[in-house]
Amino acid sequence: MSVPSSILVIRLSSLGDVLMTLPAVRAIRNAYPPARLTWLVEGSVGELLSHQGFIDEVIQFPRGTIQRSLKAGNLPEVIRELGPFVGKLRETEYDLVLDFHGIIKSAIFSNLVKGKRKVGFGRTYAKEKSHLFYAEHVGGGTKRLHKVERNMLFPRYLGINGPVPEVRLDVGSEAEAYIDRFFAGTRIDPPVFAVNPFSSKGSRFKRWNIERYGELIRRITGQGIARALVLWGPGEEEEARYLKEIGGDGTFLACPTSVPQLLALLKRVDMYIGGDTGMMHLAVFGGTPVLAIFGPTDHKINGPFGPAHRLIRKDLPCSPCKNKKCKDRYCLTEITVDEVFESVLDLHNHEGRN
Repeated sequence: MSVPSSILVIRLSSLGDVLMTLPAVRAIRNAYPPARLTWLVEGSVGELLSHQGFIDEVIQFPRGTIQRSLKAGNLPEVIRELGPFVGKLRETEYDLVLDFHGIIKSAIFSNLVKGKRKVGFGRTYAKEKSHLFYAEHVGGGTKRLHKVERNMLFPRYLGINGPVPEVRLDVGSEAEAYIDRFFAGTRIDPPVFAVNPFSSKGSRFKRWNIERYGELIRRITGQGIARALVLWGPGEEEEARYLKEIGGDGTFLACPTSVPQLLALLKRVDMYIGGDTGMMHLAVFGGTPVLAIFGPTDHKINGPFGPAHRLIRKDLPCSPCKNKKCKDRYCLTEITVDEVFESVLDLHNHEGRN
C-alpha cells in the first residue's frame, strides 16, 4: 500500500481503553512519521490526548452536551451541536481510517468520514455487528487477548511489525504546577503510595472491600513503609474521606484532578494500589509501579500491561465473569489483606533494588 499522509484513529472511550490503544497508534505513527494523525474521542480523556506530541489533532465528539439536550428534549440544540461536529469530521479526506472501538457508533462515524481506506475489527473483536460496516477487517488472536495486544493487530495488519512500543505520556506544564502546589501544601513525606478503592459508575461489583483497604493502609503506614494518598473522582469524595479516616495517621486525601492533573500526580507517587479501572491504566502509562486487585473482570484482557506490575486475583471456576448481581463475590472476598500486603512489600522491595 502507499504511505498514508493522513490518518484518523477512532477510539471514543473509556479512559482505560483509550490508553490501551496508545501503543498501537504509536507504532503506526513511528512507521509513518510524516503523516498527520488525528484522533476522534469523547469525554475527558480528550484533554490528555491533546498533550501527546505524536497526535496532531484531537476531534471531540460532544457526547455530554448532546446527552443533556436529549434528556431535556431539546432536539434543536442536538442538531446545533451535531452540525459543526459532522462538518469537522468531513472536512478532511483521510488516507487511512482505523476504528479501534468496534461498536455501531464508531462504525457510523467512520462512514461519515471521507476516507480512502477504512479498517475495523473483524467478527472476533467487533461488537454490535460493527464488522459489517468494513471491507477491511483486522483479525487473528484469541478472544482473551490483552487489549494492548489486540490493538496491536492493526499495525500488524498494515505490515508494521516489531515489539509493542513503550509509551510514556506527557502532561502540560499547568497540570504539573497544580500537582507541585498540592504536594508543597500537603507536605507528604516520600515514599507515597496512591490508593484507589473505587471503580467506574455502575461497576461497584469490581471493588475490594473498603475496610480492607483501610487495614492495608494502616499496615503500610504503621510499619513506616510509605505514606498513603487516597485518590477519588466525581461522587467519591465522601467515601474517600472515610477511607482517610480509617486509614489513620499517614493517610492523606488527594486533591480534585482533571485527567492530565491525575497523570501528573501518578507520576509523582511510588506505587499505585487499586482495582480494575482506567486510573490503574493511567498509572501504568505514567510509569508508576502498579499493584492491581482483580475480582470478576478478566485479567488476561484488562490487567496492567507489562512485567513491572503485580496482579492479585483468585483462580476460581466462576472467574472471570460479568455477573454484576453476584452476591457472593468470592473472587474478591477471598483476597486477604495479608496477601495484598505481602505483594506490596514484594513490589516495593523489587523497585528499591532497581
